[in-house]
Amino acid sequence: MRQAGGMRLTLHTAPDPAVRARLFAMIDRYNDDATGRTEPVRHLSIPLRDAAGMVEGGLVGISYYDWLIVEMLFVPRELRGHGMGTQLMRAAEAVAAARGCRGVWLDTASEAAAQFYRRLGYRAFAELADQPPGHARRFLSRMEPRGGGTAGFAVLQARDAATVAVVRRALGEVGNALMGTDPGRATLAILAEDEAGAPQGGLWMQARWGWLFLDLFILEPAARRGGTGSRILALAEAEAQARGCVGVWLDSYGFQAPEFYRRHGYQVIGTLPNYPAPHGRYFLAKRF
Repeated sequence: MRQAGGMRLTLHTAPDPAVRARLFAMIDRYNDDATGRTEPVRHLSIPLRDAAGMVEGGLVGISYYDWLIVEMLFVPRELRGHGMGTQLMRAAEAVAAARGCRGVWLDTASEAAAQFYRRLGYRAFAELADQPPGHARRFLSRMEPRGGGTAGFAVLQARDAATVAVVRRALGEVGNALMGTDPGRATLAILAEDEAGAPQGGLWMQARWGWLFLDLFILEPAARRGGTGSRILALAEAEAQARGCVGVWLDSYGFQAPEFYRRHGYQVIGTLPNYPAPHGRYFLAKRF
């Protein structure tokens, strides 16, 4: 626990997931105020089912502010080589086009997956070396998603728990086989309270594959004075170093805080334009 400019900062090594939901709600309100738009997160799930109806793979994503993010994609081995991955991506792009998205983006630490996305017209716009160690995390995007059909797929306009569970487990097994387990993986939070004990926001973050990812960082307006944000960032960096991380990375909309991070030594490694227009989304990293 640390006192900072009238704010009490507390590091949580096993934070309640409800805290993340609260921080996202704060950020969503901030984004809506900054853009003048009320933008809901819209989910997408495309399950692959066997003859018995059991989920064995699929695609999971979200759209937010004019872009679709493909969060996870997995095709079981017996279905590979038949264009199933391509069909899943085309179906996701059709949903993106129907939702009026400007583009689709994703990231992968697999070179084989990166080559697959390149064949579909995706181009790398950022790269994070040594994440995981000995590999590189590549960020790829495609502008103007292709319209078309989703025939043959049950496209769910929601986050399907069964698809998420199956795809996440399968991708974890693939990652462990290729790169070994990640012993330093952890979810962390630094929460801020005022002198009366009232929540004032905080930082939700994840340590994975030797880097700390700053997922959500927001403070109430009254808490932004006195360097509280800088102290939270310094505490996060110290925790990352204590855990053996080689650096910290994050992304931030242009109307949020890219300049704040630049002042603290972060460098832009990639940008997605018009996300949302006329702003951009910046990907930043700092290596220790």
